[in-house]
Amino acid sequence: MNTSRFQGLPKKALSRIVSIFAKNKLKHSGIHFRAYYDISIVGGQFISIGDFFSAGKDVAIHAFETSDKKKPEITIGNNVVVTAHSYISCADRVSIGDGVLFGVNAFVTDNFHGRGDPNELLIPPNDRELYSKGPVIIEDNVWIGRNACIMPGVHVGRGAIIGSNSVVTHDVDAFSVVGGVPARKIKTISNPDSEKH
Repeated sequence: MNTSRFQGLPKKALSRIVSIFAKNKLKHSGIHFRAYYDISIVGGQFISIGDFFSAGKDVAIHAFETSDKKKPEITIGNNVVVTAHSYISCADRVSIGDGVLFGVNAFVTDNFHGRGDPNELLIPPNDRELYSKGPVIIEDNVWIGRNACIMPGVHVGRGAIIGSNSVVTHDVDAFSVVGGVPARKIKTISNPDSEKH
């Protein structure tokens, strides 16, 4: 959004104005949508966000139609916090549950520039067709650490913790802690639901 006409306003007031504009670009948005003034939304008509959403400085949420005209879909649940410099990129489907916390500079994508075909190496990366290897599903109450990357085709189970600087290339079990490049299970946290019985 071009904020030049609002120059001189305090950042807090500018962020409130931008939140209203950003909210109106979305397919659906719930109550108490808060975003920093420099939020970047692309393909808002394919993005649905629940109640009590908060986005920090320089957050980007982008949904791209590919050449086959498949409609991308980003759904973000309630009480989700996306901290500064985080990026969500979608060409197929990204689903984020309730209560998810993104650490600073977290990255979630369901797509790559190209399919990894050797012939594509003759094409500049930015000119290669976006290709999704499968949707990304992040269940409720997941904590994604600072600088973590969640790659295409990954399902992250409820209550999981993704360690800082991790690159997640495989599914993550519910109530587990993963870390590393590529991310591996460090430990399992006991399921609080099973302890109630």
